[in-house]
Amino acid sequence: MHNPSIRKIERPDGRAVRRAQRAAQLTDAALECISTLGLRETTVQDVAARAGMAVGSINQYFDSKEMLFTAVLRSLAEEFEAAWRVGVAAAGDDGALRLRRFVECYFAPSICQRKKIAVWFAFWGEVKARPQYREVCAGHDRTHDRMLESLCDGLADGGPGLSAASAAKLVASTCHGLWLELLTGTDGLRRTDLETLALRQLAALYPRHASRLTGDADAG
Repeated sequence: MHNPSIRKIERPDGRAVRRAQRAAQLTDAALECISTLGLRETTVQDVAARAGMAVGSINQYFDSKEMLFTAVLRSLAEEFEAAWRVGVAAAGDDGALRLRRFVECYFAPSICQRKKIAVWFAFWGEVKARPQYREVCAGHDRTHDRMLESLCDGLADGGPGLSAASAAKLVASTCHGLWLELLTGTDGLRRTDLETLALRQLAALYPRHASRLTGDADAG
């Protein structure tokens, strides 16, 4: 027997799901546009065309272009954080493996894509001028840096006078530099090549753990 009360409960959930799907469709379209056109050059018309939606419908999901773009940045940050949290958790209590898994997330297929890296750098170039971007990046950086510093602190042989904070900065700078290499380099390095270079840098920082950082970590 049909129960109308169930229908009344389900309808709002269905609308919420559809609304979230359309918003995600717009953020995906915006990411694609920003990656090819640039942050300042991308218009709401470009995004609407890419998403296959009317320009006016964007206002149903985002109050402004800046809010849409901020949602793109937040989505990238949340995706990356979710990836490294899963990777670190899966490594258990093995300090070297936890650090390795964190770094490997930089080069995971879902993260290390030219279009996403292009968008990351586009936003980083606008952080000083756009408070909303700065707020998202600052929150992302705090969480990322605390975790990375904690992982580096778990390995004691970073070198004379090299603090966990300094080691963390070296690791992050290496990974960001390799992202840039993928985006602009002419050597034809693949994502997996960049990961190998990053892990070799880890081994140079922590030689006592080199086999765990660059070898078959799961084999011990």
